[in-house]
Amino acid sequence: MTPDTRALLRDALALDADQRAVVAHSLLASLHPSIAADDTDDTWRSEVERRFRDVREGAAELVDADDHYARLRASLAE
Repeated sequence: MTPDTRALLRDALALDADQRAVVAHSLLASLHPSIAADDTDDTWRSEVERRFRDVREGAAELVDADDHYARLRASLAE
């Protein structure tokens, strides 16, 4: 790993989780642009982008996974 890469990684890891997600998403998309552009259904890609934007902007209500599964198990036991 080059010193520049090491510094970039150090700086990226210092970001908060939402900012790291944006960076990770951009980096992953840059690895396979033909897959994202050609093989992914446009409607699904739009939905994912909308959900991602809602999370970043605080418009989505996030639920802890453990709480969600506990409520789901409880509702199935009724």
